[in-house]
Amino acid sequence: MGRGLLIFAFLVTGGLTLILGRPASSQRRLPALEPVVVSAEEAESLVRADTLRRGEVLAQVLARHSLDRADVAEIVEALSRFANPRRLRPGLAVHSQWTAWDSLIHLTVQVDPDHVVHLVRDPLGWAAEWNELDVRVDTLVLSGRIDSNLYNSVMALPTPSLGAQERIERVMWGIYRPFQWAIDFGIDLRRGDNYRTVYERHVRPDGSVREARVLAAEFTNRGRTHQAFWLESRGEYFDENGQSMKMVFLKAPVDFRRISSRFTRRRYHPALGTYRAHLGTDYAADTGTRVYSTADGSVTRAGWWGGYGQIVEVRHVNGYNTRYAHLSFIAKGIRRGVRVSQGQLIGNVGSTGLATGPHLHYEMLRNGRAINHRDVNLPSGVPVSDSQMPEFRRIRQKLLRLMNGVSEPALILAE
Repeated sequence: MGRGLLIFAFLVTGGLTLILGRPASSQRRLPALEPVVVSAEEAESLVRADTLRRGEVLAQVLARHSLDRADVAEIVEALSRFANPRRLRPGLAVHSQWTAWDSLIHLTVQVDPDHVVHLVRDPLGWAAEWNELDVRVDTLVLSGRIDSNLYNSVMALPTPSLGAQERIERVMWGIYRPFQWAIDFGIDLRRGDNYRTVYERHVRPDGSVREARVLAAEFTNRGRTHQAFWLESRGEYFDENGQSMKMVFLKAPVDFRRISSRFTRRRYHPALGTYRAHLGTDYAADTGTRVYSTADGSVTRAGWWGGYGQIVEVRHVNGYNTRYAHLSFIAKGIRRGVRVSQGQLIGNVGSTGLATGPHLHYEMLRNGRAINHRDVNLPSGVPVSDSQMPEFRRIRQKLLRLMNGVSEPALILAE
């Protein structure tokens, strides 16, 4: 019996050893664990994105994020230091960051396309900080050929990095502006004309363009090549010799329109049914198309004048006058005696007076005598000074190297 008890005790203790492992006295000791401190930033586990919807105010967006009324009130009050929360535009983004234990610690509100307000919770409540969005600056070199007009040419550019809206509103106007004193884009363009341009843009994180401008452009029109280079210190374009591209008169008072009737001493008048002199140029354009003063001057007439219909007349230096007739509307503030500047809006295209359709009738007079404005060759503005010429030459050479890198319609990213 004693022998049986010994065997039983051995089996029990052996079984326990198999089940429980070695006795505590013979186990290896595990290393002590140091406490791990997790920062709030490391603990962020969730970012929620939202958008301000039409008809909403910021407080409604915050409520969707399960914030209590006290937090909503504090956030709105902190944001109001930089922007009116009730006047934020629909579509602007709101991002919230939450910790792993479901506590909001950071809120970002985009108050306009270029600025965000960061809101952070601190011991005293919510603190706000105004920040400008970072942009990427890149430079594109574009080249194209004219088959019909500048609009169609720019739209046909093989530029997958440019959206259609950007091509229309930025690239086309950027090419037009340096040469608006030298080329009438409604009448001078010919099939086979070509252009090259260095185009700089500032791109927002969402891909939209904050600003853009043409730094250099070359336009070959009717076999003659015009070049323009932007000089930042002067804020204007100059030709390859440093002469200002800006002339006393613009080549045309409207943009990118065809000529329906030219300056002539004998033309059949469709409204009167007779032949008479046509002492101006008619630009066919849609009703409402903007009309600009082609030079600095003072308004001598603004209103109705017989067959001219609604008309604005401007007196310029050296005995020159210009007339803008058949307008549908005269711009606000344009009246007799008011000073206007070159490129200033003075009215809109219409068909008032003796006009069979919407168009702008544009006249130029010198000492009271009608002349063909296309024959006027007036001096340009102030050239690059001797002290600025070294800077201009360096800029010109750099931009020429970029432009010379392309000869066919193309898009490259300049370094």
